[in-house]
Amino acid sequence: MRWDVVGFGEAMLRLAVPTGERLETTKQLEVGIGGAEANVLIALARLGRRTAWSSVLPRNTLGERIARELAWHGVDTSLIHWTDEGRVGVYFLDVGVPPRPTVVLYDRAGSVVAHVDPLVFPVEWVSESRWLHATGITPALSSGCRAVLARLVERACQSGVGVSFDVNYRSRLWSPEEAARTLEWFCRQATVLLCGEDDARLLWGLSGDGEAVAHALSTRFGAAMTVVTRGEHGAVATTADGRTVIVPGRAATVVDRVGAGDAFAAGFLHGYLDTGDVERGLQYGVALAALKLTVRGDLAIVTAEELESAVAAARRTILR
Repeated sequence: MRWDVVGFGEAMLRLAVPTGERLETTKQLEVGIGGAEANVLIALARLGRRTAWSSVLPRNTLGERIARELAWHGVDTSLIHWTDEGRVGVYFLDVGVPPRPTVVLYDRAGSVVAHVDPLVFPVEWVSESRWLHATGITPALSSGCRAVLARLVERACQSGVGVSFDVNYRSRLWSPEEAARTLEWFCRQATVLLCGEDDARLLWGLSGDGEAVAHALSTRFGAAMTVVTRGEHGAVATTADGRTVIVPGRAATVVDRVGAGDAFAAGFLHGYLDTGDVERGLQYGVALAALKLTVRGDLAIVTAEELESAVAAARRTILR
């Protein structure tokens, strides 16, 4: 296969105020990039995986900034479709320090990828990958994005390519009712379904602890593997044959929470892809998410050696 993991979605510019300042008064902003699929693919590329990101970008300075940062981290950007017009999405981060929360302000409506034409956008490349990673953010961007992602998922399933789908609900993009209806189909196609505990409760009214939620999602959608993330409490996975694996969370000094869920997804795939070992996948996911919390920005700027060391340290702690 040409790639290990591929994905399609939106990447935005991230403009964050320095810690301790406020968006309404700051005189400077820290510039970065972020986007759920891009975050996962960058993290995996840094761990040595062959990844590729597909999207639509305008041929201007901001589009080039996004593509070059992805490429710098090792992601193949040859699948990007370039246009002469359009804009990239932007989001502003008013970074909070407890007890003041972090506030996000989006300016992404009408971004160039939202205007993608599903009738002409190519999808055959997904057959050249071992795995397709998708999230529930992309179908929320536009009907065109929804149609492209559906075509990619269908092509992946027809070609025997594994599909991970992270529900990743965003309340600023659509209502829980619309998201639940739309994402139902995508969840049913997933080889690995990832969902936050809170999202499962909000979208499908599931109750109980993480294990109960994982079983309910597994029964509802029938994925070979259902993973429920529980923030600082770790994660739980349930297989289609009823096996359940629980991994506790890891303590971390929080510098930036944004992107921790994407880091978990990347870590899980990294630990799971080669062996099919569910517990290993969860351990790597929890460890990478904890490491990401210590890094400013959306991206998990973590090396394979750092991840292996974190996983080994967690195993030693459990053995004690």
